[in-house]
Amino acid sequence: MPGSFRIATIAGIDIHINLSWIIILLLLTVSLATGLFPRSFPGFTSSTYFLLGLVSALLLFVSVLLHELAHSFVARARGLPVKNITLFIFGGVSNIEREPRSAGADFQVAIVGPLASLLISGICYALWALLTRGADNPIAAILLYLAAANLLLGLFNLIPGYPLDGGRILRAIVWKFTGNINRATNIAAAIGQVVAISFIIWGIFLFFSGNSFGGIWIAFIGWFMLGASQAARTQSTFEDTFHNITVQEVMSHNVILIPANISLQRLIDEYILPQGLRSALITQGEQFAGLITLSDIRHIPREQWATTPVGFVMKPVSQLHVVAPGQNLRDVITLINDRDINQLPVVENGRLLGILSRDAVLRALEVRRRLGIKQETEQDQHQPTSS
Repeated sequence: MPGSFRIATIAGIDIHINLSWIIILLLLTVSLATGLFPRSFPGFTSSTYFLLGLVSALLLFVSVLLHELAHSFVARARGLPVKNITLFIFGGVSNIEREPRSAGADFQVAIVGPLASLLISGICYALWALLTRGADNPIAAILLYLAAANLLLGLFNLIPGYPLDGGRILRAIVWKFTGNINRATNIAAAIGQVVAISFIIWGIFLFFSGNSFGGIWIAFIGWFMLGASQAARTQSTFEDTFHNITVQEVMSHNVILIPANISLQRLIDEYILPQGLRSALITQGEQFAGLITLSDIRHIPREQWATTPVGFVMKPVSQLHVVAPGQNLRDVITLINDRDINQLPVVENGRLLGILSRDAVLRALEVRRRLGIKQETEQDQHQPTSS
């Protein structure tokens, strides 16, 4: 996620914080310090309320982190790679790099998050009841707030609308009964859009009813959900259309290969300027060696262009994302979207066969839409899934 930085690693999972998280941390701290805590626990100083607000806000995000770790640990247990967890303005998100292979795994990964939040809520309430005995002190205030906040977090995430956990649970159930993950995703995402629009309308109503902050916040959540559910439907359309389509059916075979031993000056004079190239694919003999861009060239002083071989400046193939011609296109689309890549070299046995570009994928999608072509078969898409 843009604007994020790593703060820790837990069990091999990088924990990132997005800059937007700082905004909600400050807003939540001020809201608790000037609203909830003075009303619910009167008699403390202003500085005490702000300290309570900050500690409570930080502990709430620890709870969100535990919620996401629950998702991540179950995902890894089911063989799904987890890249990182990011805390941001709407809470947290686990970057699970591929979809579960079965409805059962999908259900387990989705439901464990809300269960973790409800468990944390129960623990905080039990500690409040046993340790503070209902006394009005700072510890009681924090524990009671965390119990209520995690209860709401767990219940909110059970709303059956994608991308909330409840929407993913619904998707898993539909997937189990239909055997079709794309159809299940579309149903869950469609319900998610209805939920999102309802949140936006509710937020607007609250805003004009006098609750400006609450209205803006709820409408903002609805807007985020609407974008995420629409993106899920778009991704599902990609996967539905490109089921059983391989990279070699869409890639471009018309590629210009540049020898690694020519100079930068010759590269510029004979290839980049005449053909308007922004990047060039480099080979050593018959083997694909790497990629060079205009940015790479600019790092070399101009007076050295005539004597510097391309191979000394290029990014080697070991630093590039490459795909195989027989790879399933829908898996590659996920890589393109997640890593924001515009083109991928297609390589087999070390030899460059072509280029797969984002534009080529979009053109292929548009052509298949216009022709009404879907590649999946009833037999492929309706096999029962095992959990």
